[in-house]
Amino acid sequence: MNAKTMLLLLAVIVTGSGDVLAEPACKTTQLKNPAPTLAEMYALADGHAKAWKADAIPVRINNSSLGLLQPNGSAAWWDLMFYSDSAKSSISIGTFRGSLTCTSSPGGAGRIPDLKPDFVRDGAKLYALAKQHGEALLKEGYGVAIGTAAAPSNRHATWNISYKKEGARDGELTVLVDANTGVVEKVLK
Repeated sequence: MNAKTMLLLLAVIVTGSGDVLAEPACKTTQLKNPAPTLAEMYALADGHAKAWKADAIPVRINNSSLGLLQPNGSAAWWDLMFYSDSAKSSISIGTFRGSLTCTSSPGGAGRIPDLKPDFVRDGAKLYALAKQHGEALLKEGYGVAIGTAAAPSNRHATWNISYKKEGARDGELTVLVDANTGVVEKVLK
């Protein structure tokens, strides 16, 4: 399966309905750097999202075991979603194996985190927090995955740091970081 097909399939899965057809929203491009940092990826995705719809706001930012976060804040796999209220649609912008693709889908975006304009985009800082709180897991061969989340009651935005290892259960540790300040809020074991 090529990267474009995989991301289109992911977009359909993310929307929660096989009835919703995702549409390409930008030309698939090959990245000069196949593993951009969080800040680089956000800037790139935000530019594509704003070109798609000027009112697009971030809904989700994450990586996965297909591209774990590295100490310098980079990853080979990113998935970002933005929502446009004016279009009642979302756009997913992702990277996989050095290709960047964008797909748009009609419908709501679910709970949108209250990310401030200057929210934390320093992937190296998030990796350092992952190491500080989960160094034992890293020594066991686990890698770091990050993702934004929104609290049900007030949309409080967090970065959720988790630990993944191929062929093993996820590390039983999650670090919650305020996405707007970078302060660790909780370490869940």
